[in-house]
Amino acid sequence: MPAPDLDTLQSLRNDIEAFVKSLRHPIVVENEEELFDLTAARWKLSVEFGKLLFEAWNDARSIGRRVEEVAYRDRGRMGLFVRKAGARETHTLELRELEPIKGDARASNPASRIRARRDLVSLLEREYQGWKFERVSNRSDREFSFSTWYTRGVARQGRSAWAFLGLAEGETPAAADGILAHGLIWLDWLRGRSARTTVSGLKLFLPREAVELTAHRAAYLNRRALHLEVYEWDVRRSTAAPVELKDFGNVATSLPLRRQSEALIERHRDTLRELLGEAFDDVDLAADSSGDFLSLRVRGLEIARVEGQISPRISFGLEGSRRRLEGNNATEFRAFVERVLEIRRAKSAKPERDFYRLQSERWLESLLLGDITKLDPSLAPEFVYPQVPAFAGGDRGVIDILTATRDGRLAVIELKLDEHINLPMQGLDYWLRVKWLAERRQFHERGYFPGLELSPQPPRLYLVSPAFRFHSSTDLMLRYLDPSIEIIKVGLNAQWREQIQVLFRRERRHGA
Repeated sequence: MPAPDLDTLQSLRNDIEAFVKSLRHPIVVENEEELFDLTAARWKLSVEFGKLLFEAWNDARSIGRRVEEVAYRDRGRMGLFVRKAGARETHTLELRELEPIKGDARASNPASRIRARRDLVSLLEREYQGWKFERVSNRSDREFSFSTWYTRGVARQGRSAWAFLGLAEGETPAAADGILAHGLIWLDWLRGRSARTTVSGLKLFLPREAVELTAHRAAYLNRRALHLEVYEWDVRRSTAAPVELKDFGNVATSLPLRRQSEALIERHRDTLRELLGEAFDDVDLAADSSGDFLSLRVRGLEIARVEGQISPRISFGLEGSRRRLEGNNATEFRAFVERVLEIRRAKSAKPERDFYRLQSERWLESLLLGDITKLDPSLAPEFVYPQVPAFAGGDRGVIDILTATRDGRLAVIELKLDEHINLPMQGLDYWLRVKWLAERRQFHERGYFPGLELSPQPPRLYLVSPAFRFHSSTDLMLRYLDPSIEIIKVGLNAQWREQIQVLFRRERRHGA
């Protein structure tokens, strides 16, 4: 795995600092022990010798940890994969609110994982008599991307074997989201080290809340590459019920009306042009899918909002520090926008400022919206839709960019700036939703792609990242996806803010 570059480490540091600042009362927790109250202790994040270091101290103690990456992030908590000085293995350090958010209790402590591991092995020994269960562990190993979230192991009988991965109840949503990816990594690792044994497939044991997402993805794996079985694991009853994967893969999805967004923009365009003057031409307008507000953005960074249908209410500033636009501060509003425009640009004189650092993926998105053909000349520049919400049941997914080729082939574009194990699976999620909508001719009905005859072919999936920021497991996972999905992996230059250049474009076509 390549070492993170300076820009990546700085971006990670900025994200963590911004998260801590967003908490009312931040604390540091490690191994379920509260180490520091950050409102009283001193702490810092620094990039030194190609490493991101977290340090915290008070009169009683001090710690130093090397931060590898964000493990998870949900309501009021962020987990970091960290490493102690001289240690080979990583563990999780958590930043969270002092008072846990109601209904968000987790069972992700070492003792609960040990119990879950024992429960799973006991279940397997009862259900698969005559098999030997080896390499059973929860230990993290960053070198091979093994996570402490899961119980992993291999079952052997003679020269036959299968890999397994189990997820206990109460783990974070990120753990549920990542289990299929981590399962494929584990399977592939075993196959590479089992010359005398055939590791035929993978069995996943999941709590009920993790089954649906995983099963939808699993329905589009390459069945020639592996045999996959998914089980709903009830720890209390010590049972594992098989999940029928043929019942999954069609993700019923709804899409908001495009016309509502366009009408909201037109309603407020003249007012904003009058307020901003010449700066208006350098600001992007994006309507929320709900139709409740209009977002003003500079290279992807939201700097103001317009709410209200008849009498607009405008607030400006970054999230968490917005103020209302009144009659006496219109000049201040314009000056604020001009200051953001001056700082948030390539070769900025002040790259340390929030205006430059925040929302980097949205910045890249905004550049691609200006000319999507930079990714692929076959894409149609007149049909490019950013941040498209696609609702499946109670789940709201947001497609980074939805577009189409010039001959009407739908295309889903998933962007990531940092190494991300789950990039292929998250891209698959949105591909499934777009495929479902296209098969039911929903796009024209909802106001998308007017005048373009859409192809009946399944969508393309583009995975886009700086060339050296794809996770080392990305190609591995692409090999395990159904070959009927046309996937195009696009690697960009590190200096994409100055000018986007495609360093490689690798296509995986039908039957590959």
